[in-house]
Amino acid sequence: MFKQQKKATATMPIDLPLTIETANGALRRSFSGEQIGQLRRMITDLLVDQRLPTRIGFTAALRGEGVSFITLASAVTLAHDTGKHICAVELNWLAPGMLHNLNPPPPVSGKRRRREPAPPPPPVPDLPGIAEILRGQATIDEALLATNHTGLWLLPAGVVTLEQRPLLARSSELRTLLDRLGERFDHILLDLPAILQTSDTLALAALADAYALVVRHGVTPITEIRQALSDIEHVPVLGVILNQARIATPRWIHRLIPQE
Repeated sequence: MFKQQKKATATMPIDLPLTIETANGALRRSFSGEQIGQLRRMITDLLVDQRLPTRIGFTAALRGEGVSFITLASAVTLAHDTGKHICAVELNWLAPGMLHNLNPPPPVSGKRRRREPAPPPPPVPDLPGIAEILRGQATIDEALLATNHTGLWLLPAGVVTLEQRPLLARSSELRTLLDRLGERFDHILLDLPAILQTSDTLALAALADAYALVVRHGVTPITEIRQALSDIEHVPVLGVILNQARIATPRWIHRLIPQE
């Protein structure tokens, strides 16, 4: 009896996956239980220590580190676990990735021939966002995307020209807009551009109470990480999130490592 119970417990997943889906079902993204579990531990530590800010910025030293992915995964974890009202706000007009992360390529069933190209991802819908609100072309309610989680909302960046980016990033209107969002949501998660990619990040990071630096495992050079941390030292740092980490441990050794 004891052996049967032990075997059943060992096969149970530690954390279940979570999914974000917009109210109309057009955009959807699932996060694995392992990804959710790692972020859940980080968020829980901050909650227990009462160090979870109202506005949390997510950024990276370089582009392509997975900031939008981490922002969305953190938002759905926080909304699911706390029941609070959460808004993930995209402020990366240089390389917006929120909607693209919610619109991944369709899964491929079966084996394809080597020369057969992968099917293209479905087009990302043209939705209003922060930029359109600031230009008076949309209201907050028109731009907010409701999700399958009652307390979770998304606010994409919108479309901004190259000339408009520096002005919007440093505008008092943007700060006022975030203050208005702060009246409606318990926590605001800011998806910021890469620090070393544009000076706009220095201004945008100042809008957060604190930030987390996303580092892609085995890719981001340590010199760039140090430079990024130095560039935004005016904002408190919560920590570093190691993204896409791979531990090359043989299976027979991994079985000997306690999993608790």
